Parts: sequence; C-alpha cells; structure tokens
Amino acid sequence: MNSIVPGILVQTEKEYTKRLRLAELTAPLIQIDIVDGKFSPNKTVGMDVVAQNPSTSLLEIQLMVDEPSSYIEACQGLEFVSRIIFPFECKENIDKVIKSVRDAKKLVGLSLNPTTTISSAKDYFDRLDFVLLMTGRPGFSGQTLGEDTYARIKLLKDISSLEVEIDIGVNLKNVGELVAAGAKYLVASSALFGEPDFDVAYNEMVRAANSTAT
Repeated sequence: MNSIVPGILVQTEKEYTKRLRLAELTAPLIQIDIVDGKFSPNKTVGMDVVAQNPSTSLLEIQLMVDEPSSYIEACQGLEFVSRIIFPFECKENIDKVIKSVRDAKKLVGLSLNPTTTISSAKDYFDRLDFVLLMTGRPGFSGQTLGEDTYARIKLLKDISSLEVEIDIGVNLKNVGELVAAGAKYLVASSALFGEPDFDVAYNEMVRAANSTAT
C-alpha cells in the first residue's frame, strides 16, 4: 500500500502540537521536518519539541541540517520515532551518519536535493531502507513539484529496488502519477493542512494514491 505522509514544518511548538494532534487522528506515519537555519535559511522547532510531545502515530524525522549526528542521538529512546532521513549534502561522513541511525534502531533514509544527481549517491543505496527525493528548495513548504521529478524516480528505480519517497509539491492532482512512476511514500503539507478539512483531504489523497496500479 502506498502511503500519504503529512509533513510538519513549523517554527513554534504551538503550531507543531496543533498540526501533530490533527494529523495523528488519521495518519499512521507523519514526517517532522527539522531545519537548522544553516543547511537551509529557514529554521524550525528542534528535537526538544519532538521529544516533549509524544505521538500516537509513528514519526519520521527529516533532518535538513549540516550535522545530523547530534539530532540522531536525541531520537534514541523515542519509540514513536521509527524513521530518520538525513541529507546526502550534509557536512558529515555519510557512512558515519548511517551507522548512527542504525545504532538508534531506526530505519534510515537518505534525501537528495533536486540538483543532486541520483548516481552520486548510489554507492550508499545498499545500506539504506529508502531514498527521499526532494523536488524543490529544502526547508520551505508550498512549492510546486519539480518538472524532472518523474524522470528522477525512474532513474532511481532503474538502478535500485529501494522504496522512493517524494517531498515538496505533492497534491491530489499528481499523487496518482507519482505512484505510477514508482513512488511509495508521498509527503504532503500544504495540500493537507491548507485544506478546510484535513481528514477529507487526507483520505482523498490516500484513495488516489492506491487506485493506481504499480
């Protein structure tokens, strides 16, 4: 089954808890974006806020940070955190960061910025659980899907059996086509939290994602 993953990218704990409580009523998996203000000029709530607000849903932590290791350490012992994603473009050794995620007993995903070639990261694919393709500028929601997204999914699927996650620009109109191209996890923020009824929007996207044969 293909998964719609609500994405939370906010600057305050108040907005974080508001969106988290809304999403966890419906979604089994929620993505939390952690941005350090360096990897991307935007800055969000940190792991302290995540730890202080346990979730009844599973969380994947997407680290858009220069140095992921300290953030990964903060995830240890948080049973509601099941997956950690860190950027290929970070300033730390990739193998070291992968080991840190494994040591924390979490699934590990590697994110690739839209300007990063698929082939540049392929040597790490055998140590990952999934790959996340960013389709726009990291750290900001409300962007449109990158034009080369479908070609990048195909290229990744041609060289690897890893599950593919897509972030930025996912909406009801393109979710079926993304699944048909080979994506399994689809992160949506504005397309869910920007709608009058989150639950209705979420379930419409789930139906659209799973009505397409893969």
